[in-house]
Amino acid sequence: MSQINSLIEAITKKFNDNEFDKFIHEINFPKFKSFAPNTKISLDFPVTVLVGPNGGGKSSILQAAWGMPLKHSTSRFWFSTPVDPMDFDSINQNRYWYAHYVKKINQVVECRKMCGNKRHGYWEPTRPSQQEGMKVMPPASPRTSEFMSPSGDRWNQVKRTPYYINSKTESSAFERFFYSSGNTTLEARQDYFVKYSRQLKSAIDKELKSLEYYGVERIKENFVIPKPQLDIINNILKKSYKSARYISHALYDKNFSPSVIFETEQRRYSECFAGSGELAVVNCVLALEKVEKFDLLLLDEPETSLHPGAQTSLLEYILGIVKSKLIQVIISTHSPTFVELLPTNALIVLDESSEGIVVRTESTKASAFRRLGHLEKNKITIVTEDKLLETLVKRALERVPPELSRKTVVFPADVGASEMLSNQVRAYSQTGANVIMVLDGDQSAITQIFDVDPKDLSTSSTEKHIKFLKDNNVSIVGSDQELNLELWINWCKKRVILIDDTCPEQLLLELINKDHPLLKDLNATNKKFKDAVRGELKSQSNDRDSSAQASLFKYLLGKVKSGEPVDLKIASLAEKLRVKLIELEKS
Repeated sequence: MSQINSLIEAITKKFNDNEFDKFIHEINFPKFKSFAPNTKISLDFPVTVLVGPNGGGKSSILQAAWGMPLKHSTSRFWFSTPVDPMDFDSINQNRYWYAHYVKKINQVVECRKMCGNKRHGYWEPTRPSQQEGMKVMPPASPRTSEFMSPSGDRWNQVKRTPYYINSKTESSAFERFFYSSGNTTLEARQDYFVKYSRQLKSAIDKELKSLEYYGVERIKENFVIPKPQLDIINNILKKSYKSARYISHALYDKNFSPSVIFETEQRRYSECFAGSGELAVVNCVLALEKVEKFDLLLLDEPETSLHPGAQTSLLEYILGIVKSKLIQVIISTHSPTFVELLPTNALIVLDESSEGIVVRTESTKASAFRRLGHLEKNKITIVTEDKLLETLVKRALERVPPELSRKTVVFPADVGASEMLSNQVRAYSQTGANVIMVLDGDQSAITQIFDVDPKDLSTSSTEKHIKFLKDNNVSIVGSDQELNLELWINWCKKRVILIDDTCPEQLLLELINKDHPLLKDLNATNKKFKDAVRGELKSQSNDRDSSAQASLFKYLLGKVKSGEPVDLKIASLAEKLRVKLIELEKS
């Protein structure tokens, strides 16, 4: 902790002394994706942490930032397709502008990019727009001309290399093949994997830099991770690897993906038997070691699959690079650890409004912790998928004995059931957090795993259950898959509740229009109910954002009469909560 504080102090001094050349100080979105018009984001520290709900604009900011430097375009991530066409309104096109520091002239300049219809939405530099709050271009001078266009009508885009690392989507060669293959049997996948693993072992043993198999080149990289980088990996993970070999290959399918062979004093093993966190750290360290002075580093949930101690060590490593190479880092995260360790001026808290995504005027650690679900001591925390479910749970708690309900606090995770059942279950179970999760009824498929007796788990049944959960967007991570599945089952069995309905929108729709035809459709999905609610609210000229829906839901629930269908559903949820709360009290 003291080392992190020392690094922050040193970085702050360098930042205040204007040593961070090319630093992006401000981002403005006159029209960009789901952001409210003219959203402004101020970046006041070399490491910025973005906190917000899933779908709340965090990754969109990273993608915009990646497209800001010269010869880079946000179209790498966002482009027009027949399914998701972009709005090519010639009058009100998608666009953003940003302000960056030019050390040579000691001046902050403003640059603008706009999406055109060329190449499915390529982003082109444009002249500044005073209507959007940009400054008028000054006359060119010998001092400033090299940073302007030849005509002097705009500042040149910032020249720096952006690195985008998305820990959520990176997967090993084993995971890509074994859990993403077609509908083959477990035995068939195992046979295929064993066959092609022989070729991989040959490449490892012979240290092959090239390998043609069935007329196709199968190896892109094959090297032993240098000791300085291995030391960093060991420090972050608190491991004692003697060596590690990194191989990018296409032996299992047509896509190049990494395998890492770890060696300790006791044994040698591949990423198949390592945790997802180990591979994520290896990928991150190898990428970060390529970063040069003044570069831009964009990290999408780097804490994925890492315990809090490893997150702390990773942040310390990142801060060390910031201090030495004066790079700028923007992190999208759900990690309370990052929020806690960084200064307040490093935080950007995003929220949803009726106009779109907005930035809280004053982003504080308290608001960030609230958004991330930081737990209150001496309370049983009830975590829900979203605000609407939070409203329903609070209503149900009114029917729970007060000696139980007053010990609870409810908050919406706003990260989706997949994130909750994957990374959050793992984090809460490791820390012993006093938590109950309440999920939508459309997650009922995963509850069949809750009934599995962990004592009956075998290697084949573990793989079968993990494959089933992955097919339902739930990931079990860790080097000991059987143990981690056992811990997951035990935690969920005691602490996860599902409501009876597909989703709370189903109840809201019932309260708004009990005769809606969708309510008779036994196969109606979560999405259909959400769309139906928005459609009903639109037809009634009501706001449709999540906060407005929650307020309306609370009001309508208050008017429900005893014995009505919705009343019985509230009573059912109240009973489930009562039982779980009593079980936790006894334990």
